[in-house]
Amino acid sequence: MRGSSWTRAGALAAPLAASLLLAGWSHAAAAACQSRSGKALRPLVELYTAEGCNQCPAADAWLSASARRQPRISWLAFHVDYWDAVGWVDRYAAAAHGQRQQYRLQSLGRQALVTPQVIVGRDAPVDWRGAALAQLLAESSRQVAPATLAMSASAQAGGRMRVDMQARLDGDRIAGPALLWLALYEDGLETAVAAGENAGRMLRHDRVVRKLAGPWKLESPAWNGYAVLELPGDLQARRAGLVLFAESPDDGRGLQSLELSLARCAEATAP
Repeated sequence: MRGSSWTRAGALAAPLAASLLLAGWSHAAAAACQSRSGKALRPLVELYTAEGCNQCPAADAWLSASARRQPRISWLAFHVDYWDAVGWVDRYAAAAHGQRQQYRLQSLGRQALVTPQVIVGRDAPVDWRGAALAQLLAESSRQVAPATLAMSASAQAGGRMRVDMQARLDGDRIAGPALLWLALYEDGLETAVAAGENAGRMLRHDRVVRKLAGPWKLESPAWNGYAVLELPGDLQARRAGLVLFAESPDDGRGLQSLELSLARCAEATAP
């Protein structure tokens, strides 16, 4: 991993796990595997959830429907591992997800670490069942983003994927440094839960964070870097994607987010 500046936690973007299921990728697919943000802010909605929580399936279903209905917003579901000791181990949970939830709440002066919980920028927790969230997202989407992001993905030897990233900060709209994160998500996941509060249920998930890399600390107006990822062996690339997002280190205010569907990369190589 290389960049103009990165923090201790940036080491998370080092090689992570197994293989990328993008058989047939070619260099010609690179043109389809890139994305750049526009001027308008693309809000990021974070859902903290767990398969062991009996109130979470409703929130998972809400996120799935919302992601289909509002594709111009970035949606991510972070499965936390602090439910794993309550009868069911969530295979999508990671300690880093709970740590991010705690960090986000502390930066906002909040204490309640619960699931399901929705965080949007400086707003936490947000009532995902009410009308206030829709208004918040609409207002956020009308703002001019303080940051511009770009990324591209390319296949590497050994079943790896390289993600090149660029970030530009608008000094007139943001006074201090920013943090940059990269998330790999997957849609269409199912789990037959055999124990715990959801025993006997078939749970369905979308926008599940499979890997979280970062943060990189951006201390200058322009930043370039890349990460080389070894992805989960069971990842289905045609239903996966990347979300690159920048936020304020002070209060988590969203500066910009950007999405890249890996299905586009796979389609570029289809006969």
